[in-house]
Parts: sequence; C-alpha cells; structure tokens
Amino acid sequence: MRLLGLACGQQDGSAEVLLKAALSAAAREGTAVEMVRLTDLSLVTAATADAGDDAAWFCDRLLDADGVIVSSPTYTRSAPGALKLLIDRAFGPRTDVVFVREALARRDHGRGEQEPRGLLGLDTAPDPRVLKSRVAGFIAVGGCPSPHWRTLTLPTLHALAFPLHMAVADQMEVPTPGGLGGIVTDPAAVARAERLGGAVARQLGLPHDEVRFLGEPGTCPMCHLDLIVLRGDHAECAACGAAGRFVVEDGDVRVDFSPAGTASSVHTLTELEAHYRELLGAAALEPDPQEIDKHAAPFRDSVPVLRPPRP
Repeated sequence: MRLLGLACGQQDGSAEVLLKAALSAAAREGTAVEMVRLTDLSLVTAATADAGDDAAWFCDRLLDADGVIVSSPTYTRSAPGALKLLIDRAFGPRTDVVFVREALARRDHGRGEQEPRGLLGLDTAPDPRVLKSRVAGFIAVGGCPSPHWRTLTLPTLHALAFPLHMAVADQMEVPTPGGLGGIVTDPAAVARAERLGGAVARQLGLPHDEVRFLGEPGTCPMCHLDLIVLRGDHAECAACGAAGRFVVEDGDVRVDFSPAGTASSVHTLTELEAHYRELLGAAALEPDPQEIDKHAAPFRDSVPVLRPPRP
C-alpha cells in the first residue's frame, strides 16, 4: 500500500509538521509513504496551460497511490489559492470515476468513436487507475483561534476526494500557536495527526463503502462538515450537497438527513452518475459555434483591457 502526502504550506511549517506526523504513523502501520510539497510544483492558469506545468505529474503520483493525506494552512478563511489551482488543473472528467468508467466501457465495446471527447477532456486514453479504491485524510491548520476564520479550508480539501470517489477516513482542524512550525509545541495536535495517519493507513485498499470515518461526526453524515445552507425549511450541506430538513425540538435546531437526501452528496456514486448524465445532456444542447461567434462579436473589443508590463 502506498500513501501520498501533499503539504500545502511553508516548508517546515505547522501544516507540514502535522502531515509528517500523520505519514510517520502510517509508516508504522507498514505503509510506504512519500510527500509532495505544493510549493515545489510549477502550476499555470488555464490561459497559459499550453506552456505546461506539473499538474499532470502530480496526478500521475496520485493515481499510483492507494490513498492521500492533504495538510493545508488557512489563508483568508480558506486553503491556499495554489491548491485550488492544482485541483482545477489536475482534476476534472479525466479523473472522475464515472466519466472514465463510461469511456472505458465504450472502448471495450468498440464504441470509442462515440466518446464525447470534448466533454470528457480526454486528450489521451482513459486511465484505468482512476477506478482504484482510495482513502483520504485531511488536515486544516489555522492561525486564528476563532473557528469561523477556518471555515472553508476543509471543504476545499474535499474537492480532491469526490471526483476519484475517495473515501475520507478522517479529518481534523486545529489552530496553531504561531511561529514557523509552532504546532510542535501542541502535543495534542501532533497526536491527533498521528491518529489520522493510522486511520487512513489501516483502511487502504478497502472498497469505498467499507471505509469507516473515524473523525468527529460533524453535522453532515456524508462529509462530516458543518457548512449548512438554508433553503426555506430545507437544508443542504454546502460542502457536498447532501439534502435534509431543519427540525426544531424543545428549542434545539438540528438537521435531519434522510437516506434519499444523502444520495445527492457529491461523495456518492449516485450523484456522480447524475452529474455525468446532466453534462451529457448539456453537451447535446450546445449552440452551434458559428451562432456563438455571431453573438459574441459585439463583446470582443467592447472594453479596454489592461495588462501588466512584461520584460
């Protein structure tokens, strides 16, 4: 079993310290571990994607692994922008289990010419490694003791898990005492990271539905996060889309998630399959490129564009 770690903060910073604690605990379980630093990756925006970057390299490392632990600091209430850029560059239909499963099925049945390549974004053959079971663990580190300043970090990390249908075994969120690597002065946080590493390592290779979540339960039964959207008298997990309803009993408010409601979570194959069908339908309704060009013409030079100077 191989476990990949992704450190998203400063070298030797608190996020990296906790990741190393988790990976060391996993290694004690007999797991082969290795780590990538986000700061070592060269990443470009979609506008300059032709220049090439390290996104495909990272994706290859992830597809070789049986699991991943991602540890991130919190910048402006969320994960670093470079992590979101990596997610946008490395993930998508080519690493979505349903898209790849269907592309492989078409190929095996001699229907590869029917593959909606533009939709799938598959400029190469679909990679069977995408379909392998994987387990994930997430660590969020915040510099501020107030929890609401760390609210969006863990939900961002979940964006790495659901396209590959990875089962999340554990997640944690802690403030840091400050200073480079200051978390080492908090033995409880280090021990918690070690527990997370063990929870991931012991469940590598298990089918998705057999992996147990061993962290704090949270409000949502699917992603175990507490980010809830109010829609009338209904509730929805803002992180994964599981649906429920608000219930008030004796002055206490809770969210009741039914089995039917949890099927809308992006962590379920049911929702991933519905998303696949939805995009196929949308692709079939795309306007003719000439029609788009005709209507877009008035906008092309309608506003002056500022660009930074280049040497």
